This record gives sequence, C-alpha cells and structure tokens, in this order.
Amino acid sequence: MVRLLNIWDSLRGSFWFLPALLTTAAIGLAAGLLTLDHRAGSDELATSLWLYAGGAEGARSLLSAVAGSIITVVGLAFSITIVSLQLAAAQLGPRLLRNFVRDRGNQVVLGTFVATFVYCLVVLRTVRGRDGVSDDRFVPHLAISGAVLLALLSVALLIYFIHHASTSMQADRVIAAVAVDLDDAIDALFPERLGREAPGDRPPAPPRDGDDGAPVAARGHGYVTSVDGEALLKTASEADVLIRLLRRPGEFAIVGEPIARVVPGDRLDDDLARAITRAVLVGPERTFIQDVFFGFEQLVEIAQRALASNHIDPTTALRCIDRLAAAIARVSDRRLPSPYRRDAEGIVRVVAPAPVLRDFVGAAFTAIRLAGVDNRGVALHLLDSFERLAALRDRRELHLALLGEAVAIRRAAARTFRDPGDREGVYAAFERLLKAIRPDVRRIYDAQAVA
Repeated sequence: MVRLLNIWDSLRGSFWFLPALLTTAAIGLAAGLLTLDHRAGSDELATSLWLYAGGAEGARSLLSAVAGSIITVVGLAFSITIVSLQLAAAQLGPRLLRNFVRDRGNQVVLGTFVATFVYCLVVLRTVRGRDGVSDDRFVPHLAISGAVLLALLSVALLIYFIHHASTSMQADRVIAAVAVDLDDAIDALFPERLGREAPGDRPPAPPRDGDDGAPVAARGHGYVTSVDGEALLKTASEADVLIRLLRRPGEFAIVGEPIARVVPGDRLDDDLARAITRAVLVGPERTFIQDVFFGFEQLVEIAQRALASNHIDPTTALRCIDRLAAAIARVSDRRLPSPYRRDAEGIVRVVAPAPVLRDFVGAAFTAIRLAGVDNRGVALHLLDSFERLAALRDRRELHLALLGEAVAIRRAAARTFRDPGDREGVYAAFERLLKAIRPDVRRIYDAQAVA
C-alpha cells in the first residue's frame, strides 16, 4: 500500500500524467464521434442537427486553424509557467517548485490544450474529397463540431490560466496552499502512523546478553520517503526478531550507513536485510506521504527568506507564523504515535523514531525566532501565537516547549533591542504568556529564574 502511495504521489507531481490522460481521452472522443459520423451518415447529421454544415475544404481550414492556434497557445502557456517557476524559486524557495508543478489547474489547462490539438489532428486526417464532388467524400460534421466546442473550452481555460498564473504567485496563496498540504498530512498520519500509541505501552525489555543488534545498511542515497510498517512488522514476526529503525521519513540515508538494527544480531541474513531495505523506501526528494516536518520546513523557509537582509518582508513572515501556529494546534490535539509496534501476540517487533510535541514546536518556530531576532514585530507575533496556543491546548509538553521558545525570545530582546520601549513591549507579551501557561510549568520557570 505504501509503495502504491509513493507511485501515486509521483504521478500527481509529474507535469505529464494528467495531460497524457486528457490527450488519450481526446483520441478516444475523436474515434467515437468519427464512428457515429460513419454510422449515422455525415450529411444526414448535418441537416438534422445543429452541427457544422460546411464542406470538406472548410472543414480542413477550420481544423487547421484550431490546431495551429492551440499549439501557439500551448507555447505561450508553457512560457508563462516557466516564468512563474523561476519567480517562485527566487522569491519563495526552490523547494516550492514541486507545489507549482503539482498544481491541478495548470495541469488541466495544459492538458486540455494539448488534447484539443491532438483531437484536431485525428479528425483532420479523416476529411476526404472536395466541395462539389460526391465520390468518396467524407466530412465528419459531428467530430468537427466537437473540435469547435473544444476550441471554445480552450479559450475559456486560457482566460482562467492567465488569472490563475497571476494570483498563484501571491505569497499568501502559496502559504495557504502549503498549509493545506500540511494539514492533510497531519490528518492522514496521526492517527495511522507506524506504531499506534496504546494505554500502558512500555518499551521492550533489553536483550539479556546486551546485544544491541546487527546493522542493516542503506542500499542507496536519498531521503526516506515512507516506511511500510505492515511489511516491516510481518518481516520481524516471521524472523522472530526486533527491528530498530534508525531513520524516520524525511531524513537522509547514505549508502552503507545503518538505517536499522536487528536484535538478536545473529539472525540477520541477506534475505532479512533485503526485506527491511524494501520496506524503508528511499527517494530523491522529500514528500508529504509520511513526513509532516516537510510542510513545517517549507513554511519556515518562506519566512526565513522574507526576513533575509536583502529581501525584508516581515508581513510574509507573520503569515507563516499564523499558519505554523494553526498546524501546532492541530498536532497538539492528536495522539502522537508510539515508537513501539507490536504483533498479534503483543510482542514488540518494531521500534521506530517517534516525534514528540517539542520536535514540532522547534521545527515551527526556532528558525524563525533566530531569523527575526532583531525584529520587534516578529518577536511580538511569536509570543502572541504562543499565548493563544497555551490557552487553546492544556498539554504540559506543549507548554514546556512554548515557554522554552518564549524565554529565548525574551533574552534576545534584552540583548538586541536598544529602545527601552521595544524591550518593554516584548516583556509585557512574555508576562501575558506566563498567565496562560499551566501553573506546574510556570513553577518550573520561576524556580529557574530564582536560581
């Protein structure tokens, strides 16, 4: 199942898959309409229905004009797309190019253009005879009328494409699109992630002989895109071993580097190693399939570029903070996965790296805090977001992580801001956050402050 998800994700992210489907559908449509023209009688259709009623020469001219115009528009559309990709890479980051390529609107528009062009070519080759000559004359009136409708649809899609290309480059829309992908990834992964958390879940007992396991080396460079948990659990049960994964989705694997360990180590053989490496899928780029941190890093990269010294745009950074705070609220409302995966008999067979709330908070806010260390607006917006999250979710681990980030912001403000008013504003926001923090967490901060 995981392999199918990877294949489907690759197809969705390709610029050729949907256009190829539409082109194939256009060929099938042309073949079907031409068959109807042959069976029903082309001239009878032209007189009985509101269809193209011209002759063979007019049909050729019409189809040639539509095909020539459409292929010119295809070149224009590709040029606009390439310019959009270049602007996105320069302003928002090269990692976001994948989002533009996966844009369903762009794929549908370009696919319809190419499909219309191919449709006209298929129909054009069937037109026979000359006007005024009845011998072996065939003008597919129904199919030609279909070409006219496709041409009108292409004109409408061209208008939509120009509008879509001009609006899709807006920073707010890009941020919103990434946030939607991130929310979808959170919904898909957390409750169904490798190793579901169960009440009373305990780590496996260590081997009596102190065996830390035999390493399973990666067989290729790349990022771990996903882990086939069911296959890994089945493999461990059949071999009666414990598999400890050393890399989680999103991390980079190097050839020869251990990506897992098998306990006891003397049971590792070539077949078992191959089965484990097949279950840990590695690819050239990160994806959202099992890598929630990928979405966090995309939003953080946009914010970092917005706060760069040569392109200061704090408003974009604030928009990213809003979306990241919403993602943290969503994650903190879920039961995060346990690292331990048990078989049907309750025996722990797989131990996988499992994220905790502190990891998500750090991935969302640490880099932005460092990039905006001298920006009063960013500091205040971060503290305000922390206060809202603390008031929304009463989880000790979340409050500890938020307070740690807030303390770092307060210290940076005392060290960086020269204006007393700027410092006092940050201090006041920090005090408001303390009021929203759980009392037990606040006591920890008070004790550290006194010490």
